[in-house]
Amino acid sequence: MAGRIAIVSRLFFAAFMMCAGMGSVARAEKRVALVIGNSAYRAVPALPNPTSDARLMSDTLLSLGFFVVGGGAQLDLDKAGFDSALQEFGHQLAGADVALFYYAGHGVETHGLNYLVPVDAHPADEGDVFAQMTGLAGILDQMEKAGARINLVLLDACRDNPFRDRGVRSTTGGLAQMQAPIGTLISFATQPRSVSLDGDDGHSPYTKALAETMQRPGYGLFKTFNEVGLAVEKATGGSQLPWVSSSPISGNFYFAGKPAPAATIQAADPSGTPAPVVEARLSPPDDNLRRDLITDCDRLAGMPYDTGRAPSLPGVEIDDINVAAAAKACNDAIAQYPDVVRFTFEAGRVATARKDYAEARRLYDKAAAAGYAMAMNNIGALYEGGSGVPKNYTEAARWYGKAAAAGEPIAMVDLGWQYEHGHGVAKDLAEARRLYEAAANAGVPAGMNNLGLLYLGGIGVPRDYAQARKLFEQGVALGDPSNMNDLGVIYNAGNGVPRNPRIARQWFEKAAALGNPEARQNLRGMRK
Repeated sequence: MAGRIAIVSRLFFAAFMMCAGMGSVARAEKRVALVIGNSAYRAVPALPNPTSDARLMSDTLLSLGFFVVGGGAQLDLDKAGFDSALQEFGHQLAGADVALFYYAGHGVETHGLNYLVPVDAHPADEGDVFAQMTGLAGILDQMEKAGARINLVLLDACRDNPFRDRGVRSTTGGLAQMQAPIGTLISFATQPRSVSLDGDDGHSPYTKALAETMQRPGYGLFKTFNEVGLAVEKATGGSQLPWVSSSPISGNFYFAGKPAPAATIQAADPSGTPAPVVEARLSPPDDNLRRDLITDCDRLAGMPYDTGRAPSLPGVEIDDINVAAAAKACNDAIAQYPDVVRFTFEAGRVATARKDYAEARRLYDKAAAAGYAMAMNNIGALYEGGSGVPKNYTEAARWYGKAAAAGEPIAMVDLGWQYEHGHGVAKDLAEARRLYEAAANAGVPAGMNNLGLLYLGGIGVPRDYAQARKLFEQGVALGDPSNMNDLGVIYNAGNGVPRNPRIARQWFEKAAALGNPEARQNLRGMRK
């Protein structure tokens, strides 16, 4: 399971008017991105890399806490699709702190203005450019008017003009220089009026360097794009030099934030027998699990916070799995990589999504027998929910204990919930707190949230609003909507801080925009 985030929030909502209190200036960034990759042009030769570049960028941004419009890269868009994606982008930018637009594909410059090229563009002359293509200035204007603190425009579109034989004139090829509006950074794959390279390994040098550098903790904007420039220069032997146009940007921004600390924990077996000391990490070192290998099975059925998969992917909640597409992808992955047990586990998640619990259990059992810890956790979830098996909290706790002892932080949250409520084990708030602490120290927002709620309610610990606030802030910094919601609850109740419904509403709105149902209920409650 994905932890007890939703369950805890529902419990907390029931106590909405009498608990919580937080007064910190820490802010969570609502990050919204639109990622477009156009390769399959109809009137000119196709480009080799933009769709794969866009997928790489989308996967990277999702792993860094961005909400990506459409759930992922938008590929091979015609003019109508381009316009629709931009319209949805505009809707999602409401209340955003960071707006990011990424485009890979053809771009042309005419009369000093830059245009991005949908796949159905077929201009006969320069007049058709305005009707058939998308002006970059309009995208910048849309982002600026949305009011985000930071606007980032990333363009891997500096290629030869493919329409020059059709009367679409361009001075020297590539794109024209652009001025960045206030709070905006524009990154070009190469210098103005120069042409970038496609690369020979499936990705352009620019996007490859950008995706890698974004994931380095502690890198601010200047350092990120400076390092990208150095990497591209080195990769191309100096023939391509990325270029940045920016205006003053207030505050600091880090794509990846700070690294999560490792935590040494001892996960207890529900029977009372201590388990071996293990080290819980969100990103264990690569081994025969092939975390370096990413397939569509991972993209479509990977589980959030599963330490067995590549940390660059965010995972998919069970209700969001596209069963048909994911089933094919996982069957293909199992056939191609039969020794990678992760794909068997992810196929089990697909079976769970289609409610074929017998098949899910068979696949989870197979993965668990091979030592895959998250499969043990999900077997526990089947028993807890009575999905395909009789509901049995004792069995659920036993399997959660196995997964926690194997170092899965999210299993520590699930097992902690059992101890907090006495499900399948003797109620033990001290053990619940210890497990939540271990998960929180490993960087899991659900652990931070559940531990914060213990301190907020004085459940098994002295009531400590400051400690609850600190834990919720940690989860908020990771972009977690449940922690945002509970932060809003604290402000609304005014426990430990002056009551401030305006700030409470801001947190509820951020959490609701990220899909948190309890925040939506809380917003409705504030309107009464």
